Amino acid sequence: MARKTPKKFNKLCQRCCKKCKQADNVLIVSCPRFEASPVQLTIPLKFPPGRPRKARD
Repeated sequence: MARKTPKKFNKLCQRCCKKCKQADNVLIVSCPRFEASPVQLTIPLKFPPGRPRKARD
């Protein structure tokens, strides 16, 4: 019979890019094989309302 894979992972394991994930009920203080996964940063662009003004020549 196949082993069940946990759906939820530990908070430390969620931020790691390796495949050695632990379940959420396991208490992990530190991991020697931890490699932080890259995080996509979003920058909100705010534009003033209305039409843009024409540039002066």
